[in-house]
Amino acid sequence: MIFLSPAWFDNTFLGIAVSQYLGILAVIAAATIVSFLLTASVRYVIRTRAPRHRRTFWLAEFARVHRGVLFLAIAIVALIAVPTLEFSEDAENIIMIIARLIAAISVVMIAFRLADIFADYLVDRASGTETKLDDQLVPLVRTILKAFIIAIGLLFILQNLDVDITSLIAGLGLGGLAFALAAQDSVRNFIGGITILADKPFQIGDWVLVGEIEGNVESIGFRSTRVRTFENSLVTIPNSSITEAEVDNMGSRRWRRYKTTLGVAYHTDPDRLQAFVEGIRAIILANPSMRHDYYMVEFHTFGAASLNMLLYCFIDAPSWRAELRVRHVLNLDIVRLAKELQVEFAFPTQTLHLAGTPENPFAPPADLDRDTLRNVVDDFSPEGSSGQRIDNPISDGYDNGGLDAKAGSDGPGEADG
Repeated sequence: MIFLSPAWFDNTFLGIAVSQYLGILAVIAAATIVSFLLTASVRYVIRTRAPRHRRTFWLAEFARVHRGVLFLAIAIVALIAVPTLEFSEDAENIIMIIARLIAAISVVMIAFRLADIFADYLVDRASGTETKLDDQLVPLVRTILKAFIIAIGLLFILQNLDVDITSLIAGLGLGGLAFALAAQDSVRNFIGGITILADKPFQIGDWVLVGEIEGNVESIGFRSTRVRTFENSLVTIPNSSITEAEVDNMGSRRWRRYKTTLGVAYHTDPDRLQAFVEGIRAIILANPSMRHDYYMVEFHTFGAASLNMLLYCFIDAPSWRAELRVRHVLNLDIVRLAKELQVEFAFPTQTLHLAGTPENPFAPPADLDRDTLRNVVDDFSPEGSSGQRIDNPISDGYDNGGLDAKAGSDGPGEADG
């Protein structure tokens, strides 16, 4: 058997003996076995020691570092075993440099993946809390850790390539001023990100209006903030622009204003009109999702084709979808009320009135002397009996949202939540 003879092991190919090739294969096999034993041990610990509901999470996270562990094991075994394979001095130096480089890169890979694992752990913990501040900080922690690992990892790799790190750092210091001048916008955005985290004008998930951009905040970084618009596009806004713009945080509202005008037909009699107004107030008080201490339902204006009722109220809803549902219920109840009271909603119409016909000739109104006119006017005076100083309630208990007691609350601004 020529392949098993000692002389065959001394044969060379590309300047390397067969025995040395076999030694390289043995190094790779040993590294693979070491990596397998290490990963199997870690997985065994996870399966036996980790809580049952957390095992899948930790097994998936550990799978991220498996490749880095394999390369690191190969590099370490090579560094230990290659000197015993009796390579030539030049070949051994090349192999050792490659092994050190693989080891350095593997360490950086493992550290990079460990940063992801740590960030995923923080995300998992943050999902169980009510505050949104931790949801904002976790992406920033991930970014900072990765940037730090990359910077240190590059220095570590260069050091293993026998590069003079001290001279390199000194050279970087000389170019620092030029870099700082070129990175002014990045520095402004970084400071803007710090300002957003400190002032907290909004949080992740809030509905915001920044300039002409409207949507929900998806992430807050050191350089930019990402907003998912209602058209489902993702807009990236530099943090420096946000700090200089007016930010309307629609998501921080508790009360969502609902203001509309209800037009009813001109032939509606006053008592029915009064009952319609009070009935809407009763609907608001009966709805648990409406604000009960501040609302207005009043006969507002005389329109071109309708008598206009002002409906001004506030809805307690955590989202726009919930707000629309409350509006839906409120509007349906108003329609039902109008049907019960036989109040007709008005729509733009034109009515042609004929002053007279051959069957019914025009008859002018009877002449009223000045004394009669004076008596009519006086009857609407404070001493008269025809007019009223306030509305003449048909029912009891449905006022205008307590506004009579708030003499100073004039205008909509005070109520805007």
